[in-house]
Amino acid sequence: MPLDLESLSTQIEQMTQNLSLDASSDRLAAAREQFLTRDAAYLRGRLDDPQAHPAWLVGYPLEPLTNRYPLPPHSDNFCVVASDGSAIYPDRHSPVRYYVINSGYAILTYGSQPDAELGSQCKLFYEDEDVFISPKYQTLPIDGALVAVKMAVSEMETLVQATEAISEPEALALRDGTLIVWGLDSPSLSEEVRTRFLGPYLDALETLRQRRVPVASYISFPGSDEVINALRVGLCPDEHVVCSRCVTLRDSGLNACAPIVPLEDRRLLDSMLEDGQRTGLWLSRQPVVRKFYPHPAQQILFFYVNVGGEIGRVEVPQWVADDAGLLDRVHALVVDQCRRGRGFPPALVEAHEQAVIAMGDRQLVEQLLEAALAQQQIYVARSLKDRSKRERSI
Repeated sequence: MPLDLESLSTQIEQMTQNLSLDASSDRLAAAREQFLTRDAAYLRGRLDDPQAHPAWLVGYPLEPLTNRYPLPPHSDNFCVVASDGSAIYPDRHSPVRYYVINSGYAILTYGSQPDAELGSQCKLFYEDEDVFISPKYQTLPIDGALVAVKMAVSEMETLVQATEAISEPEALALRDGTLIVWGLDSPSLSEEVRTRFLGPYLDALETLRQRRVPVASYISFPGSDEVINALRVGLCPDEHVVCSRCVTLRDSGLNACAPIVPLEDRRLLDSMLEDGQRTGLWLSRQPVVRKFYPHPAQQILFFYVNVGGEIGRVEVPQWVADDAGLLDRVHALVVDQCRRGRGFPPALVEAHEQAVIAMGDRQLVEQLLEAALAQQQIYVARSLKDRSKRERSI
């Protein structure tokens, strides 16, 4: 049944009437004041308190909050290698349990000898060790979340393979989104399973470190609020930042940090960064990184940068941040890419185009599967629910 647009239109009008621009402006002004006056060392001290338990994800400032870095110069001859991924996820209605991961890559070379190489690597996963977490007992089938983890691993491995072909000394390996592998902090996963998934990813990062090819990820129009949340820590009057025992909330019914939330980091920094400028470095305190990225060099740091028209978020491993030359290269080439791509890196656009699995391709994979099963004289049995969707009766 199609959407009831008349009812939805009324609800949209009600939603927009409830939005308060004045409240948003007040939050932004309060956050700016905190950002410009708050001491980073004070925030670090509060966050290092072993009794502190903020209820939200908090960035850890490694530099004074007001640090700004202008756009560094870069060579005319450079190379950007990017990867992206797409998947056909397991379908419990399918006669065979499988999934497909397609990792696309783009190698764009600029300068005196410009060049472009585009391609993809497609793999079908169907063995027991690929589709079950515990293949020996064939329990806990791998679901969408863990397929997404495997896709992140595949993208990183594809990025490493693509860097083997580059000869330009000034290169950047770039990924869309985040360098953090989500989905591994589930309490249902054993340490063995985490190692099985995360090990190859960390190995790929280490290979890039040994090749001295800086790797970074770029997030356009980020929705994160880790900087804002650090400012909330600074506003907390309690001896220890323990949100579940907030004294101000208990006494007045309102958190002491309420004047600056909700607000995204990009809105706070939008008027503070000039075109091409970046912020100082922040350490990500995401639980999955703190628990499962064992090597200090592989901790994930981030900064925000004005790419012209919007504030983007860039994530890098610690080993990139520790090398001023590599960090400047990331800063310069990310901005250069965004300028060339009218706001978004063309290397990531091309990698995505190579990775995407169109609906027609997905249907063709099903047809190829059914044809292959028919050759083996295997009857294709689908659920009645799936059949009803394919053969509408009304």
